[in-house]
Amino acid sequence: MLKDTAHPEQPVQKEEDKELLSNLTSAIVNRIVDSQHTFFNFSRSHTLFFNATSLGDENKYVVKTTINRKNMLDYIFSKRKEGIPYIIITLFFSFLLGLLFSRSITKPLRKLSGKALAFSEGDFAVRFETSRKDDIGLLSRSLDQLALNISYRISTIQTMNRIDKAVNSSLSRTDLLTNIIQFISDQFPGSLLLVLEKKEHSYTLTAASPSGVFPRGLQIPFETLSGSFLKNNAALSDLDKTTLSRINERLQPEMRKNFGVSIPLKQADTITGLLVFIRNTLTSRDREALALLADQVGVALLSLKEYTERQRLYDGVVYALSRSIDAKSPWTSGHSERVAAVSVKLARVINLGLKTIDTIKIAALLHDIGKLGISEEILNKPGKLTTDEYVLVKKHPVIGYKIVEDLPDFEMVKYAVRHHHECWDGSGYPDGLFQDAIPLIARIISISDVWDALTADRPYRKGFSRKEALDIMEEERGRLFDPSLLDMFLKLI
Repeated sequence: MLKDTAHPEQPVQKEEDKELLSNLTSAIVNRIVDSQHTFFNFSRSHTLFFNATSLGDENKYVVKTTINRKNMLDYIFSKRKEGIPYIIITLFFSFLLGLLFSRSITKPLRKLSGKALAFSEGDFAVRFETSRKDDIGLLSRSLDQLALNISYRISTIQTMNRIDKAVNSSLSRTDLLTNIIQFISDQFPGSLLLVLEKKEHSYTLTAASPSGVFPRGLQIPFETLSGSFLKNNAALSDLDKTTLSRINERLQPEMRKNFGVSIPLKQADTITGLLVFIRNTLTSRDREALALLADQVGVALLSLKEYTERQRLYDGVVYALSRSIDAKSPWTSGHSERVAAVSVKLARVINLGLKTIDTIKIAALLHDIGKLGISEEILNKPGKLTTDEYVLVKKHPVIGYKIVEDLPDFEMVKYAVRHHHECWDGSGYPDGLFQDAIPLIARIISISDVWDALTADRPYRKGFSRKEALDIMEEERGRLFDPSLLDMFLKLI
């Protein structure tokens, strides 16, 4: 222990004394002084200065401590046999603990990553639930909420897409609305849906899900409904208790719900009806989805109306062309329409799709359009045709093909027009097609065409009886007609 007796007027002679004075002064100010850099000190000793002055001391006291590094190193080296295993064991357990700790973090992260990948590839049933309370648990719950929202929106988009496609496959407004509420019910299981179309003094039930809950066509007079229900045309309105109770009165007890909304169905700016949705719970996501779906229903109804109007115009043009063909000869009046009717029935027996059946109807109505290019004298000739005349008549499929080949969406129609006189055994005209090379539509029309030609009166003969016509067609099995189609036709007749 050194007493600080340094006097400022006393000259200092040695470098060691200068360094000592500096360390003493620093220790008094900084409490502790390391006179050498620990990590770069290669000497055999290491010196530290500590300020040991107590509160109230008149003098300053500094403790100088010298550590003999050589003795410490010698001790460690002498104990190396005992120390090295401890060091190795310590390093091993440190590594093991570090590995376990890292796995405890990376395992749930890998699990989250796998679920996220599955979700991104289209498995929208994936959920990220967890009971963890740490940051990974917070991340999992955030991802789960995000996945739920995305899944909900995708489900809504898929339902909207189904509604959009239903326009092309629906035959009527009622058919479309029935399909639509079934799609919405699929997205919201356990719900009750009603489509009420607005009439002059009442709402008429057009469709309901589940089906059979209410009779279709049920009239609900305006005076039986509350004023708030009738006047509210907001995008989505809660059903008042009066209206909800009147709907529940008509339901079995197990089907009654305690909450419902009404959504106006619009075409342009006109409200044409209401979509009534009844359920026990309704979340904000449900409300958002229903508002979007109601808009899509309005678009679908408008599209169906426009499609129906276009179809009426389209059908009118086709029928006008058909009748202009038949008008060339009094003997063939109504022939094309009769062929179309039988062809459609046969197509339904075969279970062809609605679009194909519609195409068959058009093709049958126009199958003889090429006769517009054949002289009326030949078409109305009471006797047997000459060879040259028959050659001219045989050109009508090709003439008809050229008439319709440039019309849009007539790809199947034009080939039916061209090939309706082909024979199953390849002996027909104009291209001599064989068996399945003949388009199915042409084979169907061929059977219907021959049936009507046999049973109708002609300038040169009376029509055959039903039995005679069937016998003749049976004789043509495998030559003129596709045998399997002929069997279906015979069952139909």
